[in-house]
Amino acid sequence: MSEQLIRLVDALEDRASGYLTLDDVTAAGAEDLETAIAEHTLLVDYRQRVDGTPVRLVRLNRRHPLVSRLTSW
Repeated sequence: MSEQLIRLVDALEDRASGYLTLDDVTAAGAEDLETAIAEHTLLVDYRQRVDGTPVRLVRLNRRHPLVSRLTSW
């Protein structure tokens, strides 16, 4: 996972009024999210919206060494 992606997701999490979806991160220009998920840098939660449609929520794994080094947490 690139440092640029970590910083992007960190900024998106700071600005989000609720949960951050995989679609939100993709719309912001992020690429290669599946690699970040496989490396456990991004954590994924599979949920269902009120209308029944599936959604994937994402967040940074704040315990990952690279994430903790690059973010203020």
